[in-house]
Amino acid sequence: MKKKFFGTDGIRGSADKFPIIPSFLFYLAVSLTKVKKKKLKKILIGRDTRLSGKNIENSLISGFHSLGVKCNCMGVVSTPMVSFYTKLLKYDYGIMISASHNSYEDNGVKIFKKNGEKLNDNEEIKIESYINKIYKERTIPKVQSQPFSIDFSDYKNFLLKKFSFLNNLNFKIVLDCANGSLYKFAPKFFDEMGAKTFVYGCNPNGKNINKNCGALKPEKLSRLTKKFKADIGFSFDGDADRVVVSDEKGKILDGDAILATISTYLLKKKKLPKNSVISTLMSNLAFRDFLIKSGIKLFLSNVGDRYVVEEMKKKKAFIGGEQSGHIIFSDNGYSGDGILTALFILDIAVNEKCKISELANGFFKKAPQKLVNLKLKKESSEILKNKKLLNLKNRLLKFNKDCDILIRKSGTENLLRVMVQCHRKKTMESIVDNLVIEIKRIDSN
Repeated sequence: MKKKFFGTDGIRGSADKFPIIPSFLFYLAVSLTKVKKKKLKKILIGRDTRLSGKNIENSLISGFHSLGVKCNCMGVVSTPMVSFYTKLLKYDYGIMISASHNSYEDNGVKIFKKNGEKLNDNEEIKIESYINKIYKERTIPKVQSQPFSIDFSDYKNFLLKKFSFLNNLNFKIVLDCANGSLYKFAPKFFDEMGAKTFVYGCNPNGKNINKNCGALKPEKLSRLTKKFKADIGFSFDGDADRVVVSDEKGKILDGDAILATISTYLLKKKKLPKNSVISTLMSNLAFRDFLIKSGIKLFLSNVGDRYVVEEMKKKKAFIGGEQSGHIIFSDNGYSGDGILTALFILDIAVNEKCKISELANGFFKKAPQKLVNLKLKKESSEILKNKKLLNLKNRLLKFNKDCDILIRKSGTENLLRVMVQCHRKKTMESIVDNLVIEIKRIDSN
């Protein structure tokens, strides 16, 4: 069965447009309750700072309450916090209301199981099947959420007990909280650790999440890290399950560079199980070559953190991630956590007694890589199966053996994504042009 509602990371769309509407969200909650063999008792719900978050929360609560399921609402928190407390406090489900790096007009839900992990494909298909049976347009009864106070000391202790520097972090740090989930928590957390912080993206108004800030817009992070002569800068996305880093010179470390830094350090300390790392088909060619030369086994998964997690479990890997800055550790419920990733980088710098620029940016020079997003008239699946496009892709790869081509449907937006990378920039540009022309031709016929 093909999924209609769930993408690569939960259900996402424009707020107040199907499926992010009250009636669908009501029946999503009902379906989550009904597909479980064991009766649900309690649900944990968190949200980011989007204007639509509270209404989505109330629609979900209404559905759960109709079947006698209790909901506890954390308010504005990060996605990894929802995962952590779902597992720690043994909730039947944890739900994070967020559209991650998207702008405020979008929203969605990410669902965690009792063990803190996200639903798998089969579980999502089962839920969708039940929704299809019962869904109907209806007026949703208004139910106000009950605030639920959680002491974040458990989460803080979980983070800090892993590292040696604890409350003596003598660093100057720029923090970009994307006007999102960490706008309160991150500045206070790093200040309490002894760091001197310079913050921005910490004034959410419901509409400015990720606006000219956040992990997808690291240019300002780079500029301010240099301006304040900071040791390091961190830029989170809206729900803080990913992070990108600026070194003291303003050079950005993406997920590939972060994975290279952490995995080689763990290998040196003999703490990298199976000497294995998981990344995705989006990872840079130079990153792949570097890990292999370093003696690290690299396994590639499909794009999306769920597929990274699946491969991590198969290979029994401790660490995996995506170029976007979504880094996943096996010992924290397989949830990406921007704060945890940031602490790993700081811990390495402290233990190695080096500057951030000496960690990753000297490891490898990225191969030319380009990603093009194409809006389509036709169904993306129809274009992906087109024989002319497939034949063109095969011909291009046959005559350019050092290149990599990935054409895929976006899991969160109505787009076709074309990614090409080569060791020669001119070749890469030519391949991109050929593919885009062919896709547009197919789409217009």
